[in-house]
Amino acid sequence: MRAFVIWTALLLLVGAGVLELLGSDSGYVLISLWQTRIEMSFWMALGVVSLTLFSIWLVIKVLTMLLASSNTVLGRWLSSGGRRAASLTAEGLVDFMEGNWKQARKRLLRSAAKSQMPLLNYLAAARSTYELGDHEEAFELLHKAEQAGPKHELAVALTQARMQLLDKKYEQCLATLERARRVSPSHPVVLDLLRQTYEAVADCEKLLALLPELKKHKVVSSEQEEQLEVAIYGDLLSQALDIDVLKSIWKKMSSGLRKQAALVEVYAKGLQRFDADSDAEVILRSALEKRWDESLLIPYSLVEGRDKAKQLLCAESWLKERPSNATLMLVVGRLCLRNELWGRARQYFENSLQLQKDPHTFAELARLLAHLGEHEKSTGYYQQGLLMMTEGLPDLPMPD
Repeated sequence: MRAFVIWTALLLLVGAGVLELLGSDSGYVLISLWQTRIEMSFWMALGVVSLTLFSIWLVIKVLTMLLASSNTVLGRWLSSGGRRAASLTAEGLVDFMEGNWKQARKRLLRSAAKSQMPLLNYLAAARSTYELGDHEEAFELLHKAEQAGPKHELAVALTQARMQLLDKKYEQCLATLERARRVSPSHPVVLDLLRQTYEAVADCEKLLALLPELKKHKVVSSEQEEQLEVAIYGDLLSQALDIDVLKSIWKKMSSGLRKQAALVEVYAKGLQRFDADSDAEVILRSALEKRWDESLLIPYSLVEGRDKAKQLLCAESWLKERPSNATLMLVVGRLCLRNELWGRARQYFENSLQLQKDPHTFAELARLLAHLGEHEKSTGYYQQGLLMMTEGLPDLPMPD
């Protein structure tokens, strides 16, 4: 009760002060606009301004309440457009996932303006347009996506890079990926797209430099990593311009890679290419003795070691351990030819054919018999080898 009396007294004093102020000096406001003049007291002008501001605030408040309530007619009417856009976007994305490019593009672009995330609309529409063959418009839609979501530069760059890679625009793709890499240096998708692009342009050096990051961020599995290393070093060995470069690449490889039969074979062929057959023979023999791999047998039969007799003895020792190996018999037969042991070579070729029919063995035996003067037998073996290299001839009448 006491507080009420105090507040009432204060309000009366303030009111009396205001009335005294209004009575002593009402002020003067003049508004002149073109040919119109408006005159009023200062206090009236202040009241008009205050009433106007209050009206604006009230209208905003009411509209906010209406928009926030989906239960009102106006709220439902205003929010229906957003729901329609969301529904159309969802349908467009389903079409996109199903590969219905034309319908996806149509729905996504129709709903883009009212979509809560127009970036998705433009990205998916761009890819759909690309799949429809209109590459120029696809890149224009990517530009719209970039404008719609400037904070999502990476998503736009990755979509653009994928399209450029498919379009075989490798230089542009690399430029796009470098831009994406500045945004996210270790992003797995960026690294994987770089790998695919370097593989497409056969840039072994860049691919080799990228390999540690691919391992670190687990972009590739252990099996894929090994396959990739073998492919990279295989290409590097094949592309070596001289024997010094070839040997340098071989030395840089890990011991595990130097045990890979595929790389041993490529390295041996490289040594042969630079007239270093004796070195190739040592590499192949050492690899076979450490880890037996039949894929190296034929390459071994094609190199001439420093000591031909020793090379033959080595192969024959392998054959004692593997007496039923037809491929090894072919190899020993070829090494017998290098040592001019015609009878032994013939025996090995014939024994090999008894175990396994092979066109190369037929050809070797046919060639040897032709030089020994047994032309009829030679012709027969040539024919058998030739027939093995075809899909088979139909049974047709032939002249006697």
